[in-house]
Amino acid sequence: MDKVRGYESASFEAVAIPPPLETSLKKSDSETHRSPLPSIPHLTEKEAREALLKEVSTRCCYGKTAARDMAITEIKHSMAFHYTLETFTEKRTTCWAFGPYNGGPVERLDSGEAPFPWDIPSTPPSFFKNHTIQLEVPYTASVKVCHVCGGPGRKRCNTCSGKGYEYCHHCHGDGFSPLALRSATKDCLYCTGSGQRKCWKCGGEGMALCKVCSGTGQIRCFIRLTIKWTNHMDDHVVEKISNLDDDKIRNVSGEVVCQEEETNLLPLTHFPDTTVSMASAQLLQNHASSFPEEKVLKQVTNVAGAFGFEVQYVNLYTKKMSPVPKWMLINIH
Repeated sequence: MDKVRGYESASFEAVAIPPPLETSLKKSDSETHRSPLPSIPHLTEKEAREALLKEVSTRCCYGKTAARDMAITEIKHSMAFHYTLETFTEKRTTCWAFGPYNGGPVERLDSGEAPFPWDIPSTPPSFFKNHTIQLEVPYTASVKVCHVCGGPGRKRCNTCSGKGYEYCHHCHGDGFSPLALRSATKDCLYCTGSGQRKCWKCGGEGMALCKVCSGTGQIRCFIRLTIKWTNHMDDHVVEKISNLDDDKIRNVSGEVVCQEEETNLLPLTHFPDTTVSMASAQLLQNHASSFPEEKVLKQVTNVAGAFGFEVQYVNLYTKKMSPVPKWMLINIH
């Protein structure tokens, strides 16, 4: 293939082109504006009773009398945080490609200078969603003789090996009808007794249309640029509500207590829970080193808080202390 400046490593297999080094520096913590975090909600006795009655109403065998008349003695507040990090990246690969040449103008190598892979402008259809597009690099095309047929646009038929005929499968090549006895010497209706049939692919000519050049005898070669946008997501659950697994906390909508979106995010050093801050620093560090061949376009982080409550109450009928399971009151604000 022709040599193209900036694409010396291009082959017929996709080759990743690392993005250019960023010259801009990250903002420091003092330069980054961060919104204040909301306060943790507290459940009142009335809200606790309403939440319990709502839960009891979903149970066919539960009675509402005890929940309505119970005496609440203590409400313990607890919480869990679901930290998510999304890194939206762009990856560019190049390779040689070809297709039939049916005439028309061609941006040839000698008619202009091919732009470098990362100099070709392109915008993702939407952020934080996976997309892939393919483009032809300008001024990399050339017209060449088809390497399969050598120019005629036709090549030897693979089905009949150029003979123009093939084995008759109805009579197994003996020329007799499979429905008649050998003594009857009745010829096969499909091959008229020859045991061979005209090739269905080439029509008996022994030559078939070349699929590579579509019969034109020429192909158009060019460098193809593939741009792939990928959204990488990781999360971490800080669980401080007993009897709850991480999957349940992930499925709770909760309340977004912190959300930031930048090209390069900084760890959440201002978050009151140090476990969340440590998870933020760790995941950001992992994303910074996990995609060396991809360019980071944007990052977004979310911290959703799920607030749980444990209610201690006295059953007025049995005079016994009983706790309400925390999971029943999760995500009540």
